[in-house]
Amino acid sequence: RLGCYFCSDVVAPENSTRDRTLDQQCTVTRPGLAPIAASMATELMVAMLHHPLGHCAPAPVFSSSSGQFAPVDNGKDPSSSSLGRLAHQIRGTVATYTMMTPTVPAFPSCTACSENVVQEYRKDGFEFVKKVCCDANGSYLERVSGLEEFREEAARKMEECLDWDDDDDE
Repeated sequence: RLGCYFCSDVVAPENSTRDRTLDQQCTVTRPGLAPIAASMATELMVAMLHHPLGHCAPAPVFSSSSGQFAPVDNGKDPSSSSLGRLAHQIRGTVATYTMMTPTVPAFPSCTACSENVVQEYRKDGFEFVKKVCCDANGSYLERVSGLEEFREEAARKMEECLDWDDDDDE
């Protein structure tokens, strides 16, 4: 399945405005950029509504020859609508004035849409949301989603790689 916005993150969501200068804040919270983000969201919504499959429209496919997303819409891609390709996500960087449209698979330890998080929300509803929001350091959500375990495993594997490199010098 396709991933959500947070599937490409390996940290729990946090306050993107606290202790950050204006240029380091999340794009959506930066003055002047919120309208750009809102207009892109509107364009995506209208394109989705015009797609024959609606909200079930597939994500764009990558060009097999270049290995990169081909932004030219020839109308043959299943993600094409009368308004052009329907992007899965749009990510922008103000520092370089660029945008990209990645197609992201679901991350099993996602802090927003992983099975564990969805199950906890279905089971406890607002109480789950309250626990997540009241947790000062984000560890509760990382523990529930499996992200904490994922990062511990990654650290163990990294340590094994470093140990392997040390043995190589002998």
